[in-house]
Amino acid sequence: MLPIQRYMFRIKRYFLRLSLSCRKRQKLKRLFRIFLILIVGLLILNIINGVLFSSILFFQENSNEPDYDLDTRPYYQTIEMKKRFDISGNYLIVQNFVQYQSNLTKNADLLALNIHTTIEKLHLLLNHAKVWDGPISLSLYVKGTRASDDIDYASIWLRCNRRLFKVLNIHLVMSATAYERSISNQHHTHSVKYAVSCPNLNYINHTDETDSTPYPSNLLRNIARHGTTPSTVQYILALDIDIFPASDLFHHLVSFYTQTTTTEQFNRTLYVIPAFEIHIDTVKRAAPLPQNKRELILLWNDNQLQPLQADVCPTCQFLTNYQAWKQEASNDKIVPLFRPHYSQPWQPYYIGPKDVPTFDPRFKSHAHARISQCCESFVVGYDYVVLNNVYLYRLGFLDKSQLPTTELMDDDTSVLLFDQFREDLQKHYTNTTRKC
Repeated sequence: MLPIQRYMFRIKRYFLRLSLSCRKRQKLKRLFRIFLILIVGLLILNIINGVLFSSILFFQENSNEPDYDLDTRPYYQTIEMKKRFDISGNYLIVQNFVQYQSNLTKNADLLALNIHTTIEKLHLLLNHAKVWDGPISLSLYVKGTRASDDIDYASIWLRCNRRLFKVLNIHLVMSATAYERSISNQHHTHSVKYAVSCPNLNYINHTDETDSTPYPSNLLRNIARHGTTPSTVQYILALDIDIFPASDLFHHLVSFYTQTTTTEQFNRTLYVIPAFEIHIDTVKRAAPLPQNKRELILLWNDNQLQPLQADVCPTCQFLTNYQAWKQEASNDKIVPLFRPHYSQPWQPYYIGPKDVPTFDPRFKSHAHARISQCCESFVVGYDYVVLNNVYLYRLGFLDKSQLPTTELMDDDTSVLLFDQFREDLQKHYTNTTRKC
């Protein structure tokens, strides 16, 4: 019986081991399944989180539906990561604060629009985005102890309107005072979430008389130019936010630059685009804006329109020779009309190569801010040519009573600063006979 008992014992031990092995395998299978479920769950959560984060920052599928989950902390983290101060230490700069990118049509990346603005006029960006099919680079200035509220508003407004933007780079410039009093600790605070209804979004003005930092117009112009993308951009049109391109200007300029067989003349030529003011009564009547030169002249003859700065500084646009431009026959193509010899205080709006001299940042909200750059461009060898059949416009006639004293030509500070600027030009460019 002993052999049989031993044999039975071995059989029992074998089945016991087999049973234990199966149990271990089942446990391993269960652990493996749990592990797979955890991995898949984490992947799904990451995908959902990515979609939600993109939606928070950039998407609003239905502008009538509120977005209840806008966390503003990422914007302040961007400020902390990218911030730098200008050479004076009075302004903080955040290059590429917000960016929107999409595919452009052929040759649309040849020309870029540079503009600058305060938060109060940010909404005017839409007038540019609707007609300019190329890249836009905008410098946005904020100041005051409520600067964080302005940045929140700008972030929400940009997201609400992002479908209108093709290639848009927003650069933030703020006073050092605003950063210290309102921004510096925001990225450490609890999240601020907004329930947003885009159609009902309105700006609330936070006037702050304690922050007297002046509007740095020339610094803003330089920041917009330095932040222009893509790298294929060759020519830049720099405008103030309230100066708008005609509806067909962009496509006319693309044709002008691409249909000429040689680009040599473009490299040292600044093409002047005449600018006009449309009477505010015409605007209030919601009358159609001129769509071409012929319609513009009809408004001109009816005194509903006039050359830019006609009531503020006629000499500032004198060399554009509006009467000669008016009398020249119009057609559907851009035609260079005449080549004025530059003399200040001419300050035309022009499109030119992206390597023209930058703007002198010593000029803030001064009457000579753009004049100084036009002057230096002439001194270094650029020539001006006035174009036919294209134009810019502003809504409302400019009035001296609407302007701060620093923007008037007889302002002592502006005059003295410009005199110093011209002395510096003579010292810097010793091999030129050109002066302004």
